[in-house]
Amino acid sequence: MLPSVSIIIPAHNEEAVLHAKLENALSIDYPTDRLDIVVASDGSRDDTVRIAHMFEDRGVRVLDFAKRRGKASVLNDAVAATESELLCLCDANVMFAPDALRQLVACLADDRVGAATGDVRLSSEDSDFGRGEGLYYRIERAMQVGESLLATTVCVDGGMYLMRRELYRPLKPDTILDDFVTSMNVIRHGRRIIYVPEAIATENATPCWKQEFRRRIRVTCGAMQVLVRGDWPRPWLQPVACFEFVSHKLLRWFGPLLLLIMLVTNAMLASTAPLYGYLLAGQVLFYAAATLGWWSAAARELTPIGVPFYFTMSHCAIAVGLLKGLFVKQQGMWERTPRHPHVASSQHPSTSSQQPASSG
Repeated sequence: MLPSVSIIIPAHNEEAVLHAKLENALSIDYPTDRLDIVVASDGSRDDTVRIAHMFEDRGVRVLDFAKRRGKASVLNDAVAATESELLCLCDANVMFAPDALRQLVACLADDRVGAATGDVRLSSEDSDFGRGEGLYYRIERAMQVGESLLATTVCVDGGMYLMRRELYRPLKPDTILDDFVTSMNVIRHGRRIIYVPEAIATENATPCWKQEFRRRIRVTCGAMQVLVRGDWPRPWLQPVACFEFVSHKLLRWFGPLLLLIMLVTNAMLASTAPLYGYLLAGQVLFYAAATLGWWSAAARELTPIGVPFYFTMSHCAIAVGLLKGLFVKQQGMWERTPRHPHVASSQHPSTSSQQPASSG
């Protein structure tokens, strides 16, 4: 018999996508008597709760929390309100392929696996920086495949992941990166996280680079929170997972500092040998292309412009996030990117013209 699964959908003002999301959840290829679909509203002020109540006669449960407290608190209460063996945590704008849940569940047949995460793909037509983002996430997914083969991938995609109920630990109310902290809890309890490329879902891309810039600042603030609290694999017990954490996440978070050091030292050495001069010229051209991308959305459609733009924009956001995370007290609540209902309107995702997505 298949294990019971609770699909938990935290929602704050998700009226634009929630109807499509619940239709999608109810059409998943999984026995209905083994499936518990829960909408947990975090102080929504639009029609989110009304839409959710429309599906109660089809088995959807609604948790209407009147006061907005943030995603971490809502997840804690929603998990406490369920009894299923497995928890599927997902976003309201993420649409599952029919077999996505079964693909994730199959991985947890192995007792060594504590969680499984799927291939959540961005709708590329929504974004004005899709060229660079697409390349970035293709590299990200390749890394997750390799990490899964080596030991464990270090982070689930918060848009869609499955975990064992007993491994969920209540999150602190001000937690920013709930998916990352949950991932670390799974790993620190000696279980693996597996990336499952066959488990496909789609979500809205961030439409504007300015919104993506703000999102990445927020993610980096969460990264600083993780570092301060010590929520990472223990090197004396999990050396491979710790190596993956450092190489995949920690070095990325400190990328802006490393890039600045590289540029300054290259400039200092440029006159000492032709090679250093060529390398400096390459850096200058790279950042010049990125600057052109800041000015022109049309230019960002070209790969030689779009890739440097996305790379530079991301690292600028990380730099700001590092400073905010270190010196400004953060809260667990933030204004999410506006949803676009036309993207979420189809019941099942296709596999074409979409880019992989990740939590960063």
